[in-house]
Amino acid sequence: MRRQITQLTHFVIFCLAAAHAYAAEEESAVHPQEWKNGWSSSYSRALGGSQTAHAFNEDALFANPAALNKTRHPRSRAAVHVVDAPGLSVGGNSTALSTFKGKALKPSEWLKNLAALSSAERNYFELQMLPWAVLGERGGPTFFVGMPVRSTMIAPPSADNGVSRSVFLETTATAALNMSLASRTGATAFGLSLRPNMRWTSESSYNLADAVSSKSLYASIKSNSHKTTSTAADLGFIVTAGDFWMPSFALSVLNLPNGCVENYTNPATGKTQSICGAKRSGDVKDDIEGTRIDPTEVRMGVSIVPRFRIGGARLNLKVSGDIYPLPISYRGKNYGFQDVNINQLTHAGVELFLGNALSSRTLSIRGGLNDTRVSWGFAIPLPHFNLEMTSYEAPLFTQGKADKERRYLLGLSSHW
Repeated sequence: MRRQITQLTHFVIFCLAAAHAYAAEEESAVHPQEWKNGWSSSYSRALGGSQTAHAFNEDALFANPAALNKTRHPRSRAAVHVVDAPGLSVGGNSTALSTFKGKALKPSEWLKNLAALSSAERNYFELQMLPWAVLGERGGPTFFVGMPVRSTMIAPPSADNGVSRSVFLETTATAALNMSLASRTGATAFGLSLRPNMRWTSESSYNLADAVSSKSLYASIKSNSHKTTSTAADLGFIVTAGDFWMPSFALSVLNLPNGCVENYTNPATGKTQSICGAKRSGDVKDDIEGTRIDPTEVRMGVSIVPRFRIGGARLNLKVSGDIYPLPISYRGKNYGFQDVNINQLTHAGVELFLGNALSSRTLSIRGGLNDTRVSWGFAIPLPHFNLEMTSYEAPLFTQGKADKERRYLLGLSSHW
């Protein structure tokens, strides 16, 4: 399995780099920085990222580990409760996705499309995969194991009309382990997650003339990649009132701090600050933030699920609100980004879905808001599969000036 994951990671890195093998030797323009662009599924994106108090599927791993106890039926006697694979989601902005249209698996055609269609545009592409399983005995703790792999690619506009292109690539492979425990009534739940991970980060230049073969291109990518490792730990708590509409309050802390770094760029302000979190080790580069540390993220969230009946159909309306990452400072140390507009920290979502109020595998329509950025999506349950589609506006910042970019994300998974 480890060999397969390694091969998949290498394949993803190669495909993304091959599709964007134009690069500039020098890039004088200042390009936008991503804001909180970590793991996030089509479900979370559609709800504006507001999942801390109500996540009940694999998304809880990166929102609130206490919610992972909801991935199994509390009365079930089965040892293995759920197996879900591949947990695949793929997407990007319209410019990047248009270069793949009708080209099947032909990298040479992608290169031609990039040169002809997108040299003056910013390209963004993302790919995620999370196979997972849930185990646990009746009345005991829930155990979650998963192997998240996430790759992103960013290619700013070409500085010379498509002759060259700069590219940023990042791939993170994780072994995720979680234990969550709920009270007998399910009113309270606690969770702890450990996420040892490896990350390959590349921020350099490529030129098509140098890519005389796939072997030479991959060798170039490998030589320019910075490999770092870390073991992140997360804590979460949820309390649900004994009410028909299940009002819930939650608190989670992701990337529990084990160290701090100085001069870390705050994307929302464009200024540098100290930041604490899960420090990374290995080929660390001070000018590439993703190799240095994964900042601590403190989240608070609330949710409520009004339930109705229309004829014989059960209709549920899930409403949720989050605030994160909270800008906490203690004894001169920062556990979150400082001087950030409150609107950038707030997340709200609403989901209208049929059937069981505790089920995540049902027909649903979703909408979300983060600051002035609107998202929407839907889910369609199919035999043995679940299909999800989301359109969202990603927050970007250029030297502290806010902007946004419309992106699309498609998710597919099989649930046993």
